[in-house]
Amino acid sequence: MRYAAYFLVHFALVAVIAGAGGCSNGHNLAQVHGTVTYQGKPLKNGTIIIEVSDNRPAYGQIVDGQIVNVSTFEQNDGVPVGEATIAINSIAEPGADNKGGASGSADRPSESGGIVTGKNILPLRYANPATSGLTATIAAGDNELSFELSK
Repeated sequence: MRYAAYFLVHFALVAVIAGAGGCSNGHNLAQVHGTVTYQGKPLKNGTIIIEVSDNRPAYGQIVDGQIVNVSTFEQNDGVPVGEATIAINSIAEPGADNKGGASGSADRPSESGGIVTGKNILPLRYANPATSGLTATIAAGDNELSFELSK
């Protein structure tokens, strides 16, 4: 009986690890790229979160107004197919001129793995998929998204 319990625990643990291992096999993912502007200018840097109901959120970067490296399970594997709500964040670099930004501050990971604290460049409503008003339909294949953000 003791070995049967060990086997069941071991089997359950292997199943959990395999299910959470980050592999995108078996998931219906699509590639996403595009542009983000704020007040008519390309957003210099930021992050994008794309949430499709009942799926893991996808995360990407915004570099010089371009949406790049969008990932759900593995680096640059794409976004779940379906109706998506979207959040966009952009944090000013320490010491940058923060005029015209939002009246809040936020933290983001730095390239070195630490946390950079700075002022949100965008209005805070864009930081949450539920309040941003940003949506997209993600279809199989390549998807070109374009977001024009304003105050």
